[in-house]
Amino acid sequence: MPRAPAIVLCALLSMPAFAADHFGADHWVRLTTPDFELYTSAGEKQGKYAVRHFEQVREFFLQASPVRGGSDVPLRIFQFDSEAQFQPYSPNGHTAAYFVSTPSRDYIVMGNQTTEAFAPAIHEYMHLIVRHSGLRIPTWLNEGWADVYSTLRPMGKGIAVGDLQPDRMRALATEQWLDFDTLTSVDNKSPIYNEGARVGIFYAESWALVHMLYLSAEYKANFGKFLMALHNGKSAPEACQIAFGRSADAVFADLHKYFDRKKLYGQVFETRIGRSDAEIASAAVPEFDSRLALADLLVPLGKRNEAKEEYARLEKEQPNRGDLDQSIGSLALLSHDTKTAREYFARAYDAGIADPQLCFDLALLERDAKEPPAKIIPILERSLQSKPDFTAAKVQLGMTRLEARDFDGAVSTLMSIPKITPQFAPAVYCGLGYARVQNGDLEAALQDVETCRKWAKTDDETHRADRIQKLIEARAKPSAAVRPKEKLQRVAGIARNVECSPEGNRLQITMGNKMATFDLPDADAVELPSAPSASFTFTCGPQQPIRMGVEFAPPRSAVETSVGIVRRLEY
Repeated sequence: MPRAPAIVLCALLSMPAFAADHFGADHWVRLTTPDFELYTSAGEKQGKYAVRHFEQVREFFLQASPVRGGSDVPLRIFQFDSEAQFQPYSPNGHTAAYFVSTPSRDYIVMGNQTTEAFAPAIHEYMHLIVRHSGLRIPTWLNEGWADVYSTLRPMGKGIAVGDLQPDRMRALATEQWLDFDTLTSVDNKSPIYNEGARVGIFYAESWALVHMLYLSAEYKANFGKFLMALHNGKSAPEACQIAFGRSADAVFADLHKYFDRKKLYGQVFETRIGRSDAEIASAAVPEFDSRLALADLLVPLGKRNEAKEEYARLEKEQPNRGDLDQSIGSLALLSHDTKTAREYFARAYDAGIADPQLCFDLALLERDAKEPPAKIIPILERSLQSKPDFTAAKVQLGMTRLEARDFDGAVSTLMSIPKITPQFAPAVYCGLGYARVQNGDLEAALQDVETCRKWAKTDDETHRADRIQKLIEARAKPSAAVRPKEKLQRVAGIARNVECSPEGNRLQITMGNKMATFDLPDADAVELPSAPSASFTFTCGPQQPIRMGVEFAPPRSAVETSVGIVRRLEY
């Protein structure tokens, strides 16, 4: 997920100046379910109606949509009761609803026009679904598909999608159409997308083209192929040829005929979205909390200075608020001020905030600051207590347990991930392979490394798989004496001597006034630090006295004269 905020509906044009009295001047109610958090100034009744509608729409997308995607945190929705309330947070003068996001949260914002009619909000929810699905699709398809889905409504025993939209039909009938290449090359930075003169026909044509490709009998069977071709980087003309066996000119000609029929067909999906069973918790929002929530909304709108000023005012009023600390830290992280982000995230964490994204971000900041695993592991554990299916946090916890040399814990954590996506597959499988090498399960480790190499996308990932395989092969030799489920131990001392003989080499170190002797296998079977603090090369005989840690496995038998066999050296 990109770190910069994304605005899907439209680019910002101009926004009014903000004053302190814009914040919290109205009475707000907060309604929550596991997947939604709605702030409304329209009253509890309207708020519950809106939440239930979103729950039903979510259920439909889970059951019937060809794309699915969800966030690790609840979607936050703002429902404004009047134009005066909505105007300071509206990106332009004609938007009824919009979708914005930051790395830690998604928002749908609804003006007073959507209090009863939810088509614009459904349009924005489709953008959210597409964003979290991982699909890479062009702007015209994103907007047109969202428009098609915005009409969903109960019909008999199913849900109808694809009703005609009078404003789109009117634009198609009265305005000059964009040619196919112009339509399909528009992105969110294009003048057509951001200027009023042609944006209407862009939306209308996008809706019409998706309507034909997705719902018409002639095209819908191959829409999935078309979608994946675009996702894989093909141009719209190339995707038309791949999916439909037709040129872009032929498809565009079909679109004109499709519209001229004046009788477009929708589709009824065999699913039903009845009354949602989700319990809705409701509570009045104190003024401080509503001001904080509205200040948070300014961040994805690009009004960071205004948000920062309001945070400062709030901090003077209540300096020990963990949720405010989280907001300040999130803004600092977006601004690449990692020092401030780490400071405020730590304050929020110490105040008991259990937000999974906050805990995850704090763990990464602590890792980058070279804090020990013992400090990072509890932070990630709290993240997963709040969101057990937070895959990124679970992967990071597994990697951190590897760093802590807790191999059983690492295997248990990584194996508990129910679905390993391509994004995380290299880290997970190489992590499992490495942990299983340390536990002596070489056969399973080799299988994991082969899977890691299969999913590797970068040279670093491939090299890591190669290093682990080399370690497996070295420890499979008799001289390395790896045994299943062996438990490693660690001591520290001063290197003194290496005894070399045909029967095997031995490392001697002193620990205080005691000498300890370890079997020293071939170099490929011994791990060395990736960034050693001192230069060291083994030679037979007396050694340069250097302090080192020795991780070792127990000796082969009770009659051995060595303490154990060296697995890893740290110096």
